Amino acid sequence: MVVYDTSFEIESITSHHLRFEGRYWEDYKRDSGGVDTGRFEYHPGWQTVYATGIETPVTKVEFADGSIGWGEPNCFGAEIYCLLLDNFAEEMARGREFGHPLGLWDFLYDSQRGRGYHSGYWLDALAGLDIAVWDAVGRREGVPVASMLGREVREELPVYLSGIRRATLQERIDYANEWVDGGLRGAKIFLDGDVSEGLAELEALQAGVPGMEKWMVDVLWMLRGDNAAKAKADFGDLGVEFLECPLQPEDLAGHRELWKQPGAPIALGEHFRTSYQVAEWLAEPQSMDVYQPDIGRTGISDGLRQLAMAEEAGIPVTIHMGSGSAIFQAATLHFSAICRPTHLQEYQAGLTARTADAMDSAWQYAGGMIRLPDAPGLGVEVSEDRLEPFIVRR
Repeated sequence: MVVYDTSFEIESITSHHLRFEGRYWEDYKRDSGGVDTGRFEYHPGWQTVYATGIETPVTKVEFADGSIGWGEPNCFGAEIYCLLLDNFAEEMARGREFGHPLGLWDFLYDSQRGRGYHSGYWLDALAGLDIAVWDAVGRREGVPVASMLGREVREELPVYLSGIRRATLQERIDYANEWVDGGLRGAKIFLDGDVSEGLAELEALQAGVPGMEKWMVDVLWMLRGDNAAKAKADFGDLGVEFLECPLQPEDLAGHRELWKQPGAPIALGEHFRTSYQVAEWLAEPQSMDVYQPDIGRTGISDGLRQLAMAEEAGIPVTIHMGSGSAIFQAATLHFSAICRPTHLQEYQAGLTARTADAMDSAWQYAGGMIRLPDAPGLGVEVSEDRLEPFIVRR
């Protein structure tokens, strides 16, 4: 195994709040009767608020030796992330020598753990910075990040489409068939706690898109009471690969009870930030069948810890991919390349195109697959001058 120099000293950290054209949910839920505040939107049946547009923060880190890297979290509230990194984390970390990116993550986590910052925006800040550091180290060493993580690397990642974001059922069927014609074989749909309505949607999609071999269902933590066991059983009867985020994210006991019920496998994990949080969830009695960490929230360094913990527990890991730019997508895919999942990798179509020519990603989708590029670091080149039109100034 090749040993790389992972040591570094941070010279500076610079973060930007970006906003792109287009709506986050595109046409899906367009006529749901939800509340649109201008920047945020709420939809009936979902408790989670979303930005109406596409917003994300990105971070540039520069080492004392001149190496540069870019990172990005999966973060709602980009301006808070930028404030924490540029005004707090930089002063804590600047000028210190670290032998490995995990040392920086541990140092910054320890600096606030006694104050109870075990999750949320502080951990988002650590994740984005950690990704940037890995990118800078990979660029300096001239190798892809995945090659530096000490595991066998998959060259091809079969993927599933995250969401069929069209307004009407027929439009969703037509859109999904276009993807199938291009080689895709899996898709995830986002539903709410109305099980009967959700079953009708999936049955219609299965009938209208017969070439789609694998279906995943995400109910965004909205099942309650007897609905949970019914959904697990009924979606299992329809052959879904997994039922994602069925109950409230704090409800460990409820997930353990639901896991015992017959039906679709349970997948969850995007709301965890740290190996400390997930430890109890990966312990017996079992609460999930598939663990889905989000690298934009765990970072790569603690993500490796979580991967090892899940493997020890015998639970397969399939990486969650939320919304962001090409930087976040690349970090997700590098980590996915070292996993051995039993399910397809989630894929958010269009991430690489949102910044026009401000970001040039070496990652390319074709025929239901994404191939690992032979490019150093994350494989994303950022033009700071061309990034300027997307930066939110406050």
